[in-house]
Parts: sequence; structure tokens; C-alpha cells
Amino acid sequence: MAGAFARTRHVLLAALVAACLWAPSGAHAKRALCASASAHDEAPVVVVSAFPAELAPLLRATTVESTVQVDGREFKVGRLEGVRVALGLTGIGLVNAFDRATKALKQFKPAGIVMSGVAGSPHFIGDVVVPARWEQLPTMDVFPVNPAMLQLAKNGATMLPTQLDDCATVPPTSPSGALVCMPTQPTVVFGDLGQSSDPYGGKPLACSPGGGEIFGCDLPTVNVRMVARAAAATTPEISDMETAEVARAAAKRHVPFVAMRAVSDGAGDPKGDRGFPAQFFDYYRLAADNAALATRGFLAELNHVAHDQSSRRICRLLAQRHWQRAGALLGG
Repeated sequence: MAGAFARTRHVLLAALVAACLWAPSGAHAKRALCASASAHDEAPVVVVSAFPAELAPLLRATTVESTVQVDGREFKVGRLEGVRVALGLTGIGLVNAFDRATKALKQFKPAGIVMSGVAGSPHFIGDVVVPARWEQLPTMDVFPVNPAMLQLAKNGATMLPTQLDDCATVPPTSPSGALVCMPTQPTVVFGDLGQSSDPYGGKPLACSPGGGEIFGCDLPTVNVRMVARAAAATTPEISDMETAEVARAAAKRHVPFVAMRAVSDGAGDPKGDRGFPAQFFDYYRLAADNAALATRGFLAELNHVAHDQSSRRICRLLAQRHWQRAGALLGG
């Protein structure tokens, strides 16, 4: 069922602070995850989304310090939940995702990379799904999520800045839209398998200048300030068109990676089981807001660990890239 769901959807959418933030030696001295939460201009955590509406709630919460051009596209650099971040767009589709993620990784040499956005899923609309691995179709290449980043996300799910949204104005861009509320309270789901595929035949999907919050090219214009479940899966719990290639780009440059994808089209629609694209265009803002909350929870947890004297060993392991051991300690 989940496989058919995914195919249908894609065809249709064609170092230390205090005691912790010590400066590690070696090639990764500027790339330590804990160091990204220091007061210094260490390497940021790159946060990317496919289209403007996905990035908007993160930009609204970020204290922006500068704008950096990466291959002609803007990235905003600043502080989010106490962590130095660089936020930008990959564009829609696998080709764009790999190309732009690769260029952002080369530009910023980041401590980590996070994908935040919306997707289709058999889970409930509004849920945030964080898989442990991502599969790319049609190659069937599988990219595991960094275990320390995944555990930070799990811990961060208990530190969300506010409760996940369960209501949306439909249609989202209409000032006279009706408020639609989900029958269940969304939650953060830690699953096994996410999947990314390409309905564009290996060609990049061009964005449209002035194309709005889904198909536009530019960062969104916003007012900026200067339940864990896991099981082995053979079918995807969440399906999109970008994340696996962001994971591929991260793996090539040995950068730790995690993704938060909230369900825009899935189960529990109070307007009926309408599927994609009707659900997507009704609930993409709701899902984007929830994915952003999970991303902020991840960053808040990273900031907490970086400033916690009792986490000195964890920060040291992260700086030394002992991901499994750090993840185990984070899991307590």
C-alpha cells in the first residue's frame, strides 16, 4: 500500500562552550557539532528545504546575521535555538537536491546538515516522520541517518518550542479560508525507512521567479530578527523527491545528516481520503510548520548538550566523529 502511495504521489507531482565547547584538533576542528553552539563563528549546521514555504517557519525563528550567495542562491546565516545555522533552498527534485546540497556543503563545510520539509506518508497528516535510513529510487541506494544526529532528534522531540500544529487554514493562502483541524494530535514518529524518487526523468525541475511559496526560486520573505516508534520496514513510511540525494551529498563529504519530514498528504484527513495533490495543497503549511518545530527541537537539544557540563564526553566523541558511541550516550 505504501509503495503504491509513494508511486502515485510522485507521478502526480511530476569543542566546548564552558567545559564542553573545546577546540578539537585536526581537520575537523571547525566542524564539531557542539562547537556550532559556541559564541564564535564556528562551522554552522546547514538546514535546507526544497521550496520556500518549507523554510519560512525556520527563517521566522532565526536571528539572521548575514546573507551568503551559494551558486547564485541565497543562504541566510544566523542563530536558531542557540546554534549557528545556514538556511537555504535545494529546489524540488532529486537532481536539484544533490546539486545544491553539494554546493552548500562545499561552501560552508558544516558541522552537520538537516533536511526540513513535507512529504507523503501512510502516517497521519501533521505527524513528523524521522526515518533511520533513506532509500533512493530507482537505484535502491540506501543512506543511513547519522546515529548521533538521530538521537539528538529523538531527545529534541521532547523539547519542541510549542505543541505540533493540528489545525490549518484551507486553502492556506486564502484570507477567508476555513479552519480545518485533524482528528488526532500530531506526533513525532521515529521510523525505519524513508524513500525519495524522481518523476522528472533525471532532469532538474526549474523554479519560477515570482512562483510563490511552492514553485518560487527565492527565499521566503518573512520578518526576521538580525513519540518514538521504530520497526524494520520494507516499504517507506514517508516519501518525497529530495531527501535521499541530500543524504548522498552528505555521505560523499562525510557530513552527519538527519531529516525531518512532516506529513502533508496522508491519513486522517477530516475532509476525506482525497490523497495527493488535494491534501498537499491544503496542508503543506501545517506540515512545514511541524517539520520546522522538530528541526528546532533538534537544534535546541544540540545547544543543550553543548552547554551541559555533564556532556563533555559526548561533545568530545562528536568532535572525534565517534557517532555510534556518542549516540549511545545521548540515548542514556
